[in-house]
Amino acid sequence: MNNIMFNSFQQKEDIERNLKQINLEYEKIKDYVDFEVFFFEQLGKYQVGYSFDLDGNSLITGEEGSWDDNWIVIAYESLCGDPIIIDLNEEGYPVSLLLHGLGSWGTNSFLANSMDSFINILKEIKCFLEEKELLLGKQSIKVNDVKSLLAKIIAKNNFSDYEIWESLLNPLFIIAEEHEEAMVYKVREMKTAGKKITEISSLLNIPPKNVYEYMKKN
Repeated sequence: MNNIMFNSFQQKEDIERNLKQINLEYEKIKDYVDFEVFFFEQLGKYQVGYSFDLDGNSLITGEEGSWDDNWIVIAYESLCGDPIIIDLNEEGYPVSLLLHGLGSWGTNSFLANSMDSFINILKEIKCFLEEKELLLGKQSIKVNDVKSLLAKIIAKNNFSDYEIWESLLNPLFIIAEEHEEAMVYKVREMKTAGKKITEISSLLNIPPKNVYEYMKKN
């Protein structure tokens, strides 16, 4: 844990406990989200390039837009490697994502009100996966299902960045889009073969209204 300064021993324990829980929940959903979470014991090396350099020298200057000494990188976004941080100076340690390449670190994309809230978001995603039976290998979800999940996440965390969470849930959107494309193709083939909506509904085991929706996408 070299070069990470916590405000108190209690704070260090709080972060360690919360991060352990985050990792436990993350492990259950990691194939369905576009971010990776670090273990508490790994945190030191993942601050390199942010709060200090390879030699352990501080990169914190105190200038506007520079790295804040209260920020700890706990994860990163998978596509671009943007850091996901907690803020030690705020109650509950809010979780945010920072974007590389903007010339400064002044703009945060807010993800969760606290580490506890972030844990609850991961649990919400896990419940979604269980409800839709994705963990059992089924992939019969629609884009609107994922959008509903996204809406729940945003509703429970004031000022959360919708577009960033949409990006972090991209694997689920891909699964949903691929499923809908497959269903549109099946419905088109059955309709071309002369089958009625009720027959298609029965064969595909979906409500007639869904059959009609897929027909409209042809």
